[in-house]
Amino acid sequence: MVEFELEGTEQYALESYQWLLQRILMDMGISTMVERVRLVIRPDQTLFIISMRIKQSGSKRPLYDIADTESQEGGTFITIKDESYAPRLLSNLWHKYGRERVQQLTRLEIFVEGAPVEEITDIRLDPEEEVRSQLLDAMWRLLPEGLKVRNEYFNDDVMTIVATEHGMTVDFIAEAQNVHRNMIKGPEED
Repeated sequence: MVEFELEGTEQYALESYQWLLQRILMDMGISTMVERVRLVIRPDQTLFIISMRIKQSGSKRPLYDIADTESQEGGTFITIKDESYAPRLLSNLWHKYGRERVQQLTRLEIFVEGAPVEEITDIRLDPEEEVRSQLLDAMWRLLPEGLKVRNEYFNDDVMTIVATEHGMTVDFIAEAQNVHRNMIKGPEED
């Protein structure tokens, strides 16, 4: 269950955005990846801050956890079992072997020319890269459309976005950085 911290001048807005974010996270299937969310919403100042702390998912996953591999003449055939890793795996293979040697046959089937199966099975993928990408997408979906001036702060565990309509003030930036630092520390250290 995601822990929410709400701060702002309009309780209805806070509760509405909390509800909306919960729905976005559930619809995207990533609600279990978030440990804590802090929302600061002040419509009277046109200030919107969202900060998310990501749950640690552990270490990199070996390829055999997410795909089956089979040695074939001329290379290795890969069948992806965990679809959420497909883009990351494809990107990793392109980087390691070059696009010309990696053939995506279907959405979940890949052939890597000239690569021994033993070498392919040694690949390990970082699940948190994909998690961060998905959570950033969720945050962007939540941001009010009219708030076009935005600053972002990231580290391994926390992502924070501050948004406003016309001009970012020094006070808004300082508040967002403070929210970000406090999310890094965690609730027990606040």
